[in-house]
Amino acid sequence: MRGPALGAAVVALILGGCATTGPAPGPAAGPGTAAFNPTDVAWLQLVVPMTANALVAARMAPDRASSTAVRAAASAVVAPSERLLKRLESARDRAGLPASDLHSGHRMPGMVTPADLTALRTDGGAEFDRRLIALLRAHAAQVVVLARGEQTSGADPETRALAGELSAEGARETALLPTVA
Repeated sequence: MRGPALGAAVVALILGGCATTGPAPGPAAGPGTAAFNPTDVAWLQLVVPMTANALVAARMAPDRASSTAVRAAASAVVAPSERLLKRLESARDRAGLPASDLHSGHRMPGMVTPADLTALRTDGGAEFDRRLIALLRAHAAQVVVLARGEQTSGADPETRALAGELSAEGARETALLPTVA
């Protein structure tokens, strides 16, 4: 599947993978930028909260992880994720999208939910390590998949370039996250 077909599939998966209903988001224009197409809009509406929630989870590791390897890996995720989140939020704002999380509470691949965060706050030791690594791995893998769709079918060049950076970071995170039994 290539080009517009991949983009349409990504938008359908994003919008079909959660409980929201209604029309797909329409194009938006930012000051001095190309129009944002539905792929750009759907991608930003998903990856901003995905990244924000994964960051909240990773920030718990210094106080809750029992493994030095898990603490180190989570720590290595935080700074790049903070930088990327700021840029994602800037792109979202350029597209004129609201800051609200349309997917809050939805169970979707790679999405750290409020329930996941609550579980992490109550987990201790090896259970925390196992859950955190599983969540961060799922997030990193899904970000790579979603970024491919944005890079192929997004209209805004800056957002497509940001997707490439997010994909590279997702691949880096996947490689550095330890295996936890």
